[in-house]
Amino acid sequence: MASMPMQDLLDILDAQCEDYQVMCREGLVQRGCLRDDDLKGLNATSRRIRMLMDRVRGRQVDMPADLAQLGRQLPEVGRRLECLRQTIQSVLDVRDETDGAARQLLDDTRRQLYQVGTGRRASRGYRRQPPPQAARFVDVR
Repeated sequence: MASMPMQDLLDILDAQCEDYQVMCREGLVQRGCLRDDDLKGLNATSRRIRMLMDRVRGRQVDMPADLAQLGRQLPEVGRRLECLRQTIQSVLDVRDETDGAARQLLDDTRRQLYQVGTGRRASRGYRRQPPPQAARFVDVR
């Protein structure tokens, strides 16, 4: 595929970079949905991110195998590849931050469930009734 016309290659790299930038923005929205407990929004952003990933993978097949070498030989390709690397790194950073937010929410939920369980066990102890054969009042005359 090294015979791909230069403009086609640049167009593919630009489209890849553009989709990764949109993916980065969707990742920020996704993190907000996690923090706001917005499951519908979370599902919608996840669908959009999967769609973007499918488009990126589809174009990846059309890229030449010697892309790194072309980037070193052709300055315009090299600039596009550097932009693509930086954008992908931004996507990875947002993903890591979102993952951390999700883990924090999961830990918070586990703590809350533990506290609720502890409260239920404690309240059961207060509701205990004396056994029927036990005296409730003692008449000491």
